[in-house]
Amino acid sequence: MRPSDLRPVEQAGRRGLPRHGRYGVQVVRRTGLTVTAAVVLTAVLGGCAAAEASSGVTVEAYVEPGGGAAARVSGAAPRSATIGIDGVTLTEDGAGLDDVPDGVGSLARTAATGGASPELLVSNYSDRIGDFSPAIGTALLGNAGHRTRVATALAAVAAREHVRGVQIDLESLRARDRAGLVAFAAALSDAVHERLGAHATVSMAVMASTTADGYRDTGYDLRGLGAHVDRFVLMTYDQHGPWSGPGTVGALPWAKRVVSAAEHQGLSARRIDLGIAGYGYVWGGSGDPQVSPASAATTAGRAARWSATNGEWSARLDDGRELHWSDARSYRARVALAEDLGLHGVALWSLNTLALPS
Repeated sequence: MRPSDLRPVEQAGRRGLPRHGRYGVQVVRRTGLTVTAAVVLTAVLGGCAAAEASSGVTVEAYVEPGGGAAARVSGAAPRSATIGIDGVTLTEDGAGLDDVPDGVGSLARTAATGGASPELLVSNYSDRIGDFSPAIGTALLGNAGHRTRVATALAAVAAREHVRGVQIDLESLRARDRAGLVAFAAALSDAVHERLGAHATVSMAVMASTTADGYRDTGYDLRGLGAHVDRFVLMTYDQHGPWSGPGTVGALPWAKRVVSAAEHQGLSARRIDLGIAGYGYVWGGSGDPQVSPASAATTAGRAARWSATNGEWSARLDDGRELHWSDARSYRARVALAEDLGLHGVALWSLNTLALPS
């Protein structure tokens, strides 16, 4: 993830892992695979009986090219509806696209061979500032010519890379960007369907908020977007991180509030995917603040504590460090939550740090 030192908690929901170490593949909504009674979640959730995803919750996951991503995609694809590949970034002037990373097409073929539908992510991440760029977002969304050119270019890249849809991942936007984001979603939907066909998808990743004002202030007119976007991934993670004091990565009660706020802004539960963190953070010390679940568990050792309420692990170490992380057990707890809320599915961020749990 690309942390922002001053990012308020209300704007939680950014993706983990720095770019080219950052995020990756997402399994997306298609009329295909869902988790059914044939797939039993065997982990015990906080002492409760094992959960069974019998309601047809669609499984999603993310990954980025490189570093063993192909093997993770190969393992996840047979149990996923879609693999969304990160992906493409906007140029600094918001008028075009940077070069597509090596390996996107190969991952798309691997996903399709495994039975999943590959989807391409586009973001306003900037290598120059090491974070999502509000300025790039506004440069794109505030200019009709830029919106049309980028939408057309994305559809062409999607066709060339043999993906079946595009996901909009524009983050750290501002209230002034709301109308432009709706207009861009409309232009992209038209371009994608014209180039890839009527069954192609346009989805959107949405930074998490627990209030209507929170969504509006970060550039989302969810009612307006609903006319052009097939599916919304609520990034119900990064409730806390290196920019804040220690705390949960994405506690279950908080995730429920995020979903409720989105529904009150017009999103149907059956068009919402619940984001799931496959990573954690450590506060204190001098190392990388983001850790994989395996690394967090090793570091924590016997200090690790599971919270059934939050659906996460935490640990306080003798040297003053504090860890919070989400793993396979956390994933299963969120599958159960998505079922309880009647959501379309779940979306794991990301396969680069956590293989898709069984």
